[in-house]
Amino acid sequence: MYSGIRLFKTAFMNTRRQICVSGIFLVAITCVLTVILYLAESRVDPNFSFWDAFIWPYEKYLGDPGKVVDDPLISPIGKFIATLVGIMGVAIFAVPAGLIGSGLTDAMDEEKREKELDEYRVRMRKSFRRVLNKKTQYRVVPRRVPVISLQAKKGMSEKDIIDTVSKFKEFRLRNLAASQVASEHPQDRLVIEMLPLDEQTVDGYIIEHTDYGIKINRHSNITIITPSAATENSIGHIGYYLAQFGGFNYVSREFLTDVDEPVSYYKIEGERKEWEKPLQKFVDDIRQLSEDSQHWNIILVSSDNVYETQFHFVHRAKEETGLSHTTLDEDWFLELYAAFSEKMKAEYEYLSDMDQEYKPVGNKNIGVITGGGTKNNAITLRISYSVTTWSSSSAPIIVDMAKVIKQYVEKPGRSTFEDEPSWKDVGCGYGTNKN
Repeated sequence: MYSGIRLFKTAFMNTRRQICVSGIFLVAITCVLTVILYLAESRVDPNFSFWDAFIWPYEKYLGDPGKVVDDPLISPIGKFIATLVGIMGVAIFAVPAGLIGSGLTDAMDEEKREKELDEYRVRMRKSFRRVLNKKTQYRVVPRRVPVISLQAKKGMSEKDIIDTVSKFKEFRLRNLAASQVASEHPQDRLVIEMLPLDEQTVDGYIIEHTDYGIKINRHSNITIITPSAATENSIGHIGYYLAQFGGFNYVSREFLTDVDEPVSYYKIEGERKEWEKPLQKFVDDIRQLSEDSQHWNIILVSSDNVYETQFHFVHRAKEETGLSHTTLDEDWFLELYAAFSEKMKAEYEYLSDMDQEYKPVGNKNIGVITGGGTKNNAITLRISYSVTTWSSSSAPIIVDMAKVIKQYVEKPGRSTFEDEPSWKDVGCGYGTNKN
């Protein structure tokens, strides 16, 4: 019974505008008929008042409970109007009934579609089951699932997939062609990414869900920041797992307020009073985590595959900032850079550069805005799409990144990398949300 009432309410709410418009039209026509009826009948019947003309159509609609229309109309025009009123008397009930009936059909179709999309959501989430990475022996979530795989293996149509992605915010539709430059002759390849929507991490820390995305406070003196996870392929996946393996804090911008007018969270324009609320929260959360001068904010963003190097460190600041660098401890950074560069080259033949391919940052940079070079240490690490998106396996790379960062800039007592048993037994990362 409740389901029926809910469907009727939905049908009425969906058609109330049409019902209102038809009602207004009916009232307007009745007023016109009233004037014509009065002018026609008053000429042949002096006792026929304007009130009689006004009440006559409505009484006719209602079946004449007040016995107002017992006396027949005299004028030919009055008789013609009586015919029109009779037709409209049918329409006054038939039109709303038809609209609500149509609305009920649409509401039932919508309810059926909602259930279908709920089922597709579950099936899509299962496509992101944690799988074993042979080199690390950790169970991690795939970076992406191709749309064509969902169509072939799950029997889902492209419309089903797009509708599911549109309804549930844990999914993102991506085109891998955006991760390639023109010289690589990119072809469209649609994939699905999944966001972490679980309530806590496998190591027991709360995942705080915000309007901009997610925040994880592991009480580390390192915060991994991905200001463009909502717009760049795979960078959110890299950032989440880097924070997970290293035991670092994590702040990630996962959602766009307006897809047609995306606001950058890496290079922030305008005054604070003009910022959108999610951006204000994003900045405040980073500041709250990085008030200590020993703190390190590591900002991850993507880089196109146009340079010989794959990892681009930026820590120089423009003259306008009043800073030379966005780090307070230059020696620690140089040691980190040297160790990181050596590790990536030795293990994967990836090259690094420092303040070479990218310009120094200015006052609009998120690292500077949140205290880099004044209250804390901030560095930008641009990672080539060849690493984040196209490498055959990102997990070993992320683990080695976490080990180096943890060893060189993590606070004493937490600088030693240790395996979590759960990473191998049940897996790590997101993908277990059952809702």
